[in-house]
Parts: sequence; structure tokens; C-alpha cells
Amino acid sequence: MRLTRPSILVAAVLSAAVMGGLAGCEQRTAEAPAPAPAPASPSAETAPAAGDSRSFMAGTVQPATQILWDFGYAEKMSDDDWGKVSKAATDLVAAMPTIAAGGFTAEEKARAASPEWQDWSKKTSDFVVAAKAAADAKNQMGLATAGDSLVETCGGCHTAFDPNAKDPGAK
Repeated sequence: MRLTRPSILVAAVLSAAVMGGLAGCEQRTAEAPAPAPAPASPSAETAPAAGDSRSFMAGTVQPATQILWDFGYAEKMSDDDWGKVSKAATDLVAAMPTIAAGGFTAEEKARAASPEWQDWSKKTSDFVVAAKAAADAKNQMGLATAGDSLVETCGGCHTAFDPNAKDPGAK
């Protein structure tokens, strides 16, 4: 398999994964992507139980983000592939208010008031909007750029706020 991402970006993602994983954002590159379908929006079937940010990230955000990453560097994309990417980007746009709010619990929502959280949230939202625009325009370079930027923002936010990313032994 040939290397499709800049080496430094891959090294940064792998380092973050080794430091405890990115519960809601994991990166992989596929030459012939076969991603699982992402939920259209948080529904009764896919929405986490109240107070469960980890399930929200793992069940809603990560699958949608993974689709963007899978197709960002695909060799060819069909109209069906673009439809999957557009749906995934739409799911992420719909998830941003929950992410911006900090989560579900009082403690999670309190962190949303911090300037650092607001900065990460704004960056993430900007790249999600860019991914959606790229998907709508069937612009693969724009999709790859937005996906690469999401690797950095997801990893940075998880490093700053996810106890598991800071301490791999934390639960």
C-alpha cells in the first residue's frame, strides 16, 4: 500500500493513538474504501443515552468522520460514494451543536465555556463545513484537505480534553 498522507501527519496521528487512542476519531487510509454507513442523524437507534459523550463520539461522530477519511484519498469515487460522503458530512454538521455544548453532563458542559474548548470547537466546525462544501461540489482535494485538518483538530482536542488520551490507563 502506498503512503497517501504526509509522513508527519501520520506520525502525529499514530502518536496520539498510542497515547490512549482517540475514542471518537480514529484515522485509517484505504485504497478501496468500504466504509460502514454512518447514521443520518442522532436517532433513537443511534443516539447515546443521556450523559454519554463517549457513545455519542464513537457512535455518531467517528463513523461519519471515518467516511471522510476513507474517501479523501480514494482512487476513484462514484456518485454513490459522493452520496455517502455528503451524508457523513451532513451528520457531522448536525453533531456540531452537541460538540460545541461540551457534551451531556454538567461537567462536560462546563468545559465548553473555556476559551480552549471554544477554539477547538470552532476549528472543528469550520473543517466540518469545509468537508460538507467539498462533498457537495464533489471536490476530492477539498475533501482530503478538510479530512486532514480534522485529523489535527480531533487529535488536538482529544489530547487537551480526553482523559484517556492523556493517560492511557484512565477509564
